[in-house]
Amino acid sequence: MHFKNFVAVAAVAAATSISFSAYAQDVHTLTPHFPDAFKVRTTTVSDALVTIPNGTAGPTTQSSHSAMAWTTDTHKTAEGYHATIAIESMDLGLPPAPAAGASPGAPPSSVTTTPPVTATPTVTAPAAAAPPPVPAPSPLATMTPADLQQKMTAILKLIGNPEVSYDSRMRPVRIDNLDALKANVKNMIMVGITAQDAPKFSSIFDLFVNDITPESAASLLRQSTRSRLPFDKPLPLNTTVPLDGTTFELYGATLAVGGTATLDSWEDGKTAHLTLVTAPPESDMHMFLDSLVDAFMNKAIVAMGKDAKPEQMTPVKVMIKRFIDGTAIRVTSTCKVDVDLNDTALTHSDCMTDIYARIDTSKFMTDEQIKANPEAAAKLQVITFIETVHSVSDTVLVN
Repeated sequence: MHFKNFVAVAAVAAATSISFSAYAQDVHTLTPHFPDAFKVRTTTVSDALVTIPNGTAGPTTQSSHSAMAWTTDTHKTAEGYHATIAIESMDLGLPPAPAAGASPGAPPSSVTTTPPVTATPTVTAPAAAAPPPVPAPSPLATMTPADLQQKMTAILKLIGNPEVSYDSRMRPVRIDNLDALKANVKNMIMVGITAQDAPKFSSIFDLFVNDITPESAASLLRQSTRSRLPFDKPLPLNTTVPLDGTTFELYGATLAVGGTATLDSWEDGKTAHLTLVTAPPESDMHMFLDSLVDAFMNKAIVAMGKDAKPEQMTPVKVMIKRFIDGTAIRVTSTCKVDVDLNDTALTHSDCMTDIYARIDTSKFMTDEQIKANPEAAAKLQVITFIETVHSVSDTVLVN
């Protein structure tokens, strides 16, 4: 009897140990390990569609396409890592330049217009007065898309390259040269401000940017795929696990961004393949936008100076809140990431971010205004914005 019990207990124990062993083999841990120096090159391609009401003519849809590439040059420090971010190229998605010799607004060269021929009597007329001088086109109007893109790239270079400090797990901590970047932007704008308006503009600029700290500015970078890798977390194979939450901050308004990670496959000593998904709840985004607008409006009241009447801004805040609450907005990002297990700096990520917004601009009208003028409300009603951003990031080691 005792022998039978022993056999039964041994069988249960063996089966249990096998299941635990099988489970343990399917759980892996991604351990951070980075070299002393490496570069990461990132490219993004963005395609957007905006559908706008156009009264009785029906909605019109406009599309845009843009692209950008930048490199993050990273080196180890005593506290963690330090990187310089430099833009390499930009494509603003501008329309092609007109054909040589064509003037703005002129019909394409392939179109020929011929006025109708009519018989007219011969009339001797006085000499025509000299036509008024044609104003010279603005420098911006005469620039080709390539010239404009070069101009924009030059402006970004004048602003400078962000210098970022990271912790030991490559999570951004602060923008080290934020004050210099702010000063460069301010100086560039001040070039076009008259001496009389310069003091007022300078104080308003400082009012809106001084609250952006090196740490809060880095909160946007903390949303990147590389910064969200689930290091030192148990990762069961083909099982979704929560990512550590991060927070985006601006003017005291905060948006908590969660997400999930799934370990799709694991090749011992070689590569881990993961899927990362982030999708902030729409309700959280509404609260964030409400707080952000409230903070912005409070700054606007201060900027108005002695003429400010805070009580007059209350209806404006109510109207903007109606607008935000009536806006549907969804942002979802899905990333496929390959990580080298021998050197976790060596990654390849391929991300698709989908942004959808349905904006009801009639919410800027009060209920009384909508009832009094329903046609105007209908013309303002719905704007739909859809954007897809494709980002690819790769690491290159620095010898």
